Amino acid sequence: MKFQRVIEQVFYRPWLITPGGYAAVRQLVEGRLVRAGGDDYEKMAGMMNKRKEMEIDGQGIAHICIDGTLAKGISALEACCGAWDYEWISEDIEEAVEANVRGIMLMINSPGGNCTGCSEVVDLIQALKVPIVAYSNDTACSAAYNIAVSCDRLIGSVGSTWGSIGTIIPWLDQSAAYEAQGLSWEPITSGPLKGAGMGPSLSPAQRASLQQLVDDSFEQFRDNVLRNRRVADEYMTGAAYLAPRAKLGNLIDEVGTEELAYQALLGMVGA
Repeated sequence: MKFQRVIEQVFYRPWLITPGGYAAVRQLVEGRLVRAGGDDYEKMAGMMNKRKEMEIDGQGIAHICIDGTLAKGISALEACCGAWDYEWISEDIEEAVEANVRGIMLMINSPGGNCTGCSEVVDLIQALKVPIVAYSNDTACSAAYNIAVSCDRLIGSVGSTWGSIGTIIPWLDQSAAYEAQGLSWEPITSGPLKGAGMGPSLSPAQRASLQQLVDDSFEQFRDNVLRNRRVADEYMTGAAYLAPRAKLGNLIDEVGTEELAYQALLGMVGA
């Protein structure tokens, strides 16, 4: 993966992520782009987010981690900025199924991430024949919540954060900067929407086009939530909630410890 792919994904594509999560990604990417020196990923190897291998315990339960900002087909630069690959999650689930596990525990600590790749994980989870429980003692928001809500039960520690049901393209208007530099954006395109997101500002038609992309992505997210849980519209405005309030809104099932979640899963598999 080259830097242009990273820049496109970070700055111009729809995200299912918390505002704080995105701000951290943006700051890290901008810093790495300055310091990395082209495609010299070897300099960053020691800072990469390390994949945690799936473990199957003596009860036949697979423990799968989701830990970081989510994206598909991540590069070394993205891993260095804390990304976690959707494909890692799918591979772990498929490996667990092949090993004939009795159940799966997802351990989630993620503010969400890029839209691309999320739906494949959601579909994979919903097709499972074994029980699956999502647990977080930290953050399970946006794309991570979209994955969690596809599980059979959702349990979080009292201080964990859930929800942030929404979609965003983090557009930054640069009109003032262009004007200060004496620059004028005059693209030659095949149509009025082709240059959307490339220049310093958006025309009304370009903004409407990007808004439609955000709305379509949100509709998929919302539909998946409602397919699995009864959640009122007031809880689907992009806000995140601590576990007790998330439970009040039916975003999760219980507030409790990891052991509670594990025992709940054992009860579901008949241990």
